[in-house]
Parts: sequence; structure tokens; C-alpha cells
Amino acid sequence: MNLEVREYVLRGDGMIARDDMRMSGPPSVEEAKKKFLHQALPCPLCKTPPEELSWVYLVIPDWACKDAEEREGWVTICDRCKLQVDFFIEKR
Repeated sequence: MNLEVREYVLRGDGMIARDDMRMSGPPSVEEAKKKFLHQALPCPLCKTPPEELSWVYLVIPDWACKDAEEREGWVTICDRCKLQVDFFIEKR
């Protein structure tokens, strides 16, 4: 079994692979909210509105998700309930 070892860095509110050259700079939470807030759901447990949830940019490495075509986007997380609420695919 051949496992790929990569180094990841935190940029803005997201983790990306250090050698991922597609990212020219940190993704903008403000831009993500402009684009996706109208679709975002509140936390189903505590009803925290989506604009108050944590917005984290996530890049899923190839080795973790071989068959998925869409591997990056915004995740909303309720910090109070420790629950992922939404995942919005970002087309790059």
C-alpha cells in the first residue's frame, strides 16, 4: 500500500496542501458568505443562524477521496454543538 504524505498549512479559515498551487491566496470568508449564505442552514440542534457559524475552507486530498470530483469548498460548523452543518462546493 502506497500512502502519499503531504504537508498541510492553515491559510485564512482553511487547510490546504502546501504544494497545492491552485490557491493563489487565502480564500475569503466574506466572499463565501456573499455566494452561499442564502443557501446556508442554521444549526439543526441549537438554531444558531448560518452567519454566526464558523466558515472553514476545506481541501480534501486525493488520497482521502479518490472517486470524488469535487474536493474543495466551504464547510459551516456549529462551534457550540460541534456539528458540521453544510458543505458548499467551490468551483476553481
